[in-house]
Amino acid sequence: MATVKFILQSKKSNSPIYARFSVGVNQVYKRKTREIVNPENWNPKKGSVIQRTALSKDDLQRQNELAGTLNKLEIFILEQYGKRIETEVINGDWLEEVITAYYSGGRKFEQLDFIENYLEHYKTNILPFRKYKGKPITFRTKQKQHTIIEKFQDFLKTEKKRLKVSDYNIAVGNRFVIFLREQYLSDNTVGKYLKYTKTIFKDAKIENILVNEQLSEIRGFTTDTPTPYLKVEELEKIQKLLIVNERLEQTRDWLIIGCYTGQRASDLFRMTPEKIININGREFINLSQKKTKTPVLVPIHKEVKKILNKREGNFPPQYSDNLESSKTIFNNNLKKICKLAGIDRQEYGRIYDEVKKHYVFGNYPMHDLVSSHICRRTFATMNYSKIPTAIIMSVTGHKTETEFLGYIGIDNSTLSEQMYSYWEQLDNEEDKKDLHVKNVY
Repeated sequence: MATVKFILQSKKSNSPIYARFSVGVNQVYKRKTREIVNPENWNPKKGSVIQRTALSKDDLQRQNELAGTLNKLEIFILEQYGKRIETEVINGDWLEEVITAYYSGGRKFEQLDFIENYLEHYKTNILPFRKYKGKPITFRTKQKQHTIIEKFQDFLKTEKKRLKVSDYNIAVGNRFVIFLREQYLSDNTVGKYLKYTKTIFKDAKIENILVNEQLSEIRGFTTDTPTPYLKVEELEKIQKLLIVNERLEQTRDWLIIGCYTGQRASDLFRMTPEKIININGREFINLSQKKTKTPVLVPIHKEVKKILNKREGNFPPQYSDNLESSKTIFNNNLKKICKLAGIDRQEYGRIYDEVKKHYVFGNYPMHDLVSSHICRRTFATMNYSKIPTAIIMSVTGHKTETEFLGYIGIDNSTLSEQMYSYWEQLDNEEDKKDLHVKNVY
């Protein structure tokens, strides 16, 4: 039977009180509490404060408070022992943790039951060590999760009560979605954030924290996104455009390189002559994509070669050592070039409203919608149905054909229409064969 007795190990006037916890033979542990007492006011046999009556009002209050605290601490220690889980090791460290928990508002795993505490614990003790497919997650992924955690912590401030991890169910997830939409985030971003919360809370089980049975039913979502791209004739107009501004000429060269290599800005602006390799007399740009770590070997198109030749084997100069700054300059210059080239067809997309401080979706002139991402989409769309999809994907770095088709905005109806084109092509080939046979006879 487990017992708790309080003892003194000193005769000083302010002696610390120790908790002596016994659970059996050779299983007796002692740890210091945060209480002190004068040995003259202590009953060592009973292990308690001597109840004196001839005391001043203040001394009597202190005496009763100490007796009450020790009584509650004894109950707390025995309760924690009774609620212990099989994996808990009962020793002096366990006793010290329980005593600390009594004064700090609960044991570690009990405090982590509350979402705000768990999220801080997750950031410090779980996120830095997360892996994906056996490899540590990227710095960028960690950044995204930090952003999501900050959003969720802001959301918690809007709730009417303090939520526990076990409270996170479909209804709370729906309220989180509403909260995010009120910040004018795109639905794809909202869906992605919701999906990540499931990943974050699922790891609470590692700490033996109870999660809601509805957690597995919380799923992220995606919506159709605008997929603007440059048509071949528009790209040709830009290539023929007379440009006298050196900065805009630099941007046009990067745009052409991007549209004929199909890379994201994070990879586009890392291209250097040193990354060009020669295989069997053909030149390729050898890259490991920054976002996905996917190795790609990008064939150098003749239009890219023209730019390299013009610049004596070099790529255009970099805008900045900072990628985000480079993208901003590139995007602004792209809009200017496309406007000069008269790329003004109406397309559905989004532009950033500087007054409202959020993106607004609608129909806008194409030159207002262009950004660095148009390079990769233009490459994929321009080559789709002309080059086998698997070959295009080997350059863009898409993992699945479904992902690729969604990226360029091809749906089932488009694919079904293309079936007729292939049938017509096959029929034409059969007609040519029949004609050839008739001519032979």
